[in-house]
Amino acid sequence: MVTLLLLGHGSSKHSDSSRSVREHAEILSQAGCFTEVRCAFLKEEPFIEHALDGVEEEQVIIVPDFLAEGYFTRQVVPAKLGDKLRSANICCTPPVGTHPMMAEIINDAAREVMGDWKPEQTSLLVVGHGSGKNACSKQSLLGHLQEVRNNTDFAQVADLWLEELPLVSSWKEVATKRQIIVIPYLLNDGQHGGWDIPEELGLPLDRPIHAQTHDVEGCQIRLTAALGTSPRFAEVISQLAEIWGQTSGG
Repeated sequence: MVTLLLLGHGSSKHSDSSRSVREHAEILSQAGCFTEVRCAFLKEEPFIEHALDGVEEEQVIIVPDFLAEGYFTRQVVPAKLGDKLRSANICCTPPVGTHPMMAEIINDAAREVMGDWKPEQTSLLVVGHGSGKNACSKQSLLGHLQEVRNNTDFAQVADLWLEELPLVSSWKEVATKRQIIVIPYLLNDGQHGGWDIPEELGLPLDRPIHAQTHDVEGCQIRLTAALGTSPRFAEVISQLAEIWGQTSGG
């Protein structure tokens, strides 16, 4: 018996913030590869500190459905789970966002909105959250973007950040082409993907914004949905669970 436990951030203010984690869990539950698939969150119920209640006898594989290895995955989550992480039947994988397949998913998202644009005439800007609490939080995304550069023909592949430099608001100074694809490297659209990023880009908030061509300050911008809405995240989670489950002897 193997229980898969997905850990997310969640929010007490925005009910949609956990949607993608729950959708990933639903996809994996329907696939039938695990006895049970559970979710738990830092900021909403069910809470992480109670996530392992009642699963003492079976193997549990924990997958942090986060996009970076940083403050939450290295400090907050282990503190919440406490001594339960030392149990022989429980293993915890690296965060989903550290998996090499993220580069493929970024490229997939760009291709979905590419339309009649040619990559060699297009700037690809990927927006990460960033953090002042842990310098490692941005390293995974930077590594994925280098992989995208190595394997695509985009004229430019660059990073923007919500809480670090270069900020989203500096997009026009960063972009080298007038055709620009912007991908939120986020799990959900929510406040950041649905409001903050579009506002910083100068996009209209009173009509559909994703996969549309927006004329802004002499540039054309196409914004994708948050990367975490891709169903391929479930594929990454399954791979992590399989590899780490075998490593732990499951």
